[in-house]
Amino acid sequence: MKWEIKHKVQDGILEVKTSGPITWDDNRLMAKEALAAAKQHETKKVLVDHRQIESRLSVLQIDDMPKLLKETGVGPEYKVAILFNPVAPQSGDFKFFENVSIISSLQFKIFTDHAEAIKWLKAEDEKKKPAKK
Repeated sequence: MKWEIKHKVQDGILEVKTSGPITWDDNRLMAKEALAAAKQHETKKVLVDHRQIESRLSVLQIDDMPKLLKETGVGPEYKVAILFNPVAPQSGDFKFFENVSIISSLQFKIFTDHAEAIKWLKAEDEKKKPAKK
């Protein structure tokens, strides 16, 4: 798998664009590099564009992905939007990953629309909003 990491200063969002066949080891390395870049740019908002990948991950590997991400330093304070291609053969893997991430207390959400993903990343965390009087 190939990837490119860019920081969108005006949005405070780190963007990771991937392509090609994805493997467990590629994903681990990409996660480490993206986390280092997020720390460097002092952001906890990440957009991962996986619309051009070919998944080579098994269901068990997808189930273990939150554990791998936590081991690399990704925690619940990070907000990660993942773009995917809904007509790709592995599109169901993304919904499964979103579910196992939620169960693992990680803020990962899947999208097919770039603008919707950015909107979600920019939205304030409901937990941080003051209570209405």
